[in-house]
Amino acid sequence: MTAGLIALCGLSCILLSFTDSFKDKKGDICYGFATVHGLWVIDGSTALPPEDAAKYRLKFIDFVHSFMSILVFAAVALFDQNVVNCFYPRPSDKAEELLTALPVGIGVICSMLFVVFPTQRHGIGFPLTVN
Repeated sequence: MTAGLIALCGLSCILLSFTDSFKDKKGDICYGFATVHGLWVIDGSTALPPEDAAKYRLKFIDFVHSFMSILVFAAVALFDQNVVNCFYPRPSDKAEELLTALPVGIGVICSMLFVVFPTQRHGIGFPLTVN
């Protein structure tokens, strides 16, 4: 059951990396998923003009951010002792050392990459900027 919950939360980390938002003509915030053709609006209430939709196309950096997000989620999950005890009830000394150092290393490396290569997406749960 723990593996299923972790897999479901990891999947949400991946999917939310591909969401974006915009304000429609009425000033309402609309959310959607980035695709190769542009933004697919989730509720379908508003259609973006093709020239505006092109700004929301999938880019390579979206996949990089998605991969780094799942790595950070895995690091946070591995940092929790209850999760570790569920999957590794009696780890060896080397495995325990790895399970202690790996989440910190992943967190540091991914944090640096997030700072160097920021995303321009304003997904679900992120505030819109003026631009």
